[in-house]
Formats: sequence, C-alpha cells, structure tokens
Amino acid sequence: MAQKPPPTAASSSSHPNTRASPTPSTSSTSSYVTNPEEMKIVVTGSSGSVAQGLIQLVLSSTKHSLILVDHKPPPPGSELDNPRIEYVTAELRTYTNFLEILTSKRVDALIHFASYPTPFLAHASEIHNANVTLSFNALQAAVEAGIKRVVMISSINATGAAYSYSEPTYDYFPLDEQHPMRPEDAYSLSKAIMEVQCDAFARFNPEMSIASLRLHHCVSAKKNSSNIVKDARKDLWGYVLMESAARACLLALDVPWKGHEVMYIVGNQHSAQGYNAEEIAKTYFPKTKRKSGPLAPSQGFYDCSKAERLLGWKHEGGRMPA
Repeated sequence: MAQKPPPTAASSSSHPNTRASPTPSTSSTSSYVTNPEEMKIVVTGSSGSVAQGLIQLVLSSTKHSLILVDHKPPPPGSELDNPRIEYVTAELRTYTNFLEILTSKRVDALIHFASYPTPFLAHASEIHNANVTLSFNALQAAVEAGIKRVVMISSINATGAAYSYSEPTYDYFPLDEQHPMRPEDAYSLSKAIMEVQCDAFARFNPEMSIASLRLHHCVSAKKNSSNIVKDARKDLWGYVLMESAARACLLALDVPWKGHEVMYIVGNQHSAQGYNAEEIAKTYFPKTKRKSGPLAPSQGFYDCSKAERLLGWKHEGGRMPA
C-alpha cells in the first residue's frame, strides 16, 4: 500500500451526542475469519446495480466467496454458475431470517446494500421504516453472529442533498464527513439514522470495524451533467464509477482499525464538464465558504481524503483489494 498506514480508529466522532445502546449479544459465536484474503461475504440487496459490480470485482480480482441475499430470486437464467457464489432469497426485515443466514453460513463479513435506493419507490413511511429496520437488523445480526467486519452502504444524501425539498444548505466546500447532516426526506433521513445506529453498535462492540460508505450516483462511465447544471446543483454535480464504489466496499473489509467510520466515496472531479467549479459554486451557493482557498476548475465538491487515509481508496488508482 503506497499510502501511509491507516491509524487505529476509535468509534467515529461524527455523532458525538448519540447515546443509544443496542441490545447486547447473547451469542457465544466468535468471528470466523481465518484468512482475510479468502473470506465468505454476505452481500444483501444483491440484485442492485452496485452490488452486481461488486460481484464481478470479487470474482475477477479476489479469492472471496459470496452469499448473495435478496428479497426476490434472481431472474431465470441470470444465476452465475460459479462455486464461489450462493444465492439466498429472504425477507431481511424479518430479523430471524437475517440472523439465520449469518449464523448458519459461517460468514466472515457483511456488505449491506439492501434498502430502498430512492425516496420515490413507495410511501415515505415505507421507505423510512424499511430502510431503518434493515440497517438495524444487519448490525444486530452481525453482532450476534460474531461478525467483526461490516460495510454499510450510506449515501451523500445523509447530509441532505439531492432529495431535499428545499435548497440544501452547505456550510463549506468541499464537503467532508464533519459537515452537519440536515436530511429532509424519508430516504435521506433513513441513511442518517443508519449512521447513528452504526455509532451505537461500534461503541457497544469495540472489536468491530464498521464502515459507512457515502456513495454518490453510481455510473459505469464518467458522468456529464453539463446540460443540466442547474438541475444537478443539489447533489453538487457528483458521481462515482461503479468499479470504484465496489472497490471501496472490499477495501473497507480489510482495515486494521476498529470502530465506526463514515467516508465519502465520490469522484474527485465534478460532472459539470466545461464549467469552472468555483464559478458554479458562486452561482448556486453564493453563501457557502471554502475550507482552504478557491476550488480548482474541475475539482469535485466532496473531500474523499478520509477514504484515502483509512482505506487507501482513490476514485482512480489507489489500493487494490487483496
């Protein structure tokens, strides 16, 4: 790894006033990891596009095996015929289903994608309650199963961004993980709550490594929003390549630190191609300050230096999964 070794991390300070405590585990199960280069990983929400990219990366670049869990079976003929892949159909909002999968399969790690991915797919009460239940079940089941390595898929919207009913308020650019969270819609709120849940579980289970990855819009090729600059302002003209997001998930399972850490996983350049970052910032967010001088012309509006420091991740280049 070219970057300097990541420091040992205590539980994240992102939510210092949180006081919740999860139900203590009564399981005597210990972590099953014997070789971090050949882990058995459960991936929930495996039919999603980012999860599909993760599957391809695992099969092409690692020796890990995957248990792919979704609430619906894979379409006929779509199953991968590979001894390193197992499919499970289950409703994970039922806690006993989640726990059974993690305990019966002798799992080493968990990557939790399962959730409604936008606020537009159901009523707000369904979006919020399903997502919050799923994330709690994931963390609680991991604790009871003795799983120490967990990746939770969060979103840039945890701060209040693309789906905000009003204009989002950004205190400074580029955004980092210490920026206040101001979610307004049910989806964004569910992601903010998920991160608070992770803080609580990390405090109560200090031997765990939990990474909340704030993904942006995941795409297969570089995004160009130059023709919708005004419409794309709320999410700050961001994106992340699918392969880069998948790589971050695997890197977050191979870390020396313990606790909970929130990290932005976003491209280092904005997608308003042909536009100067400083100029569009002044146009659409004239009151927003700069952390350290003017933005470079193509610079992205999200500071991903924490992901580079703790994971060795870069949008292009950086550390590769073992």
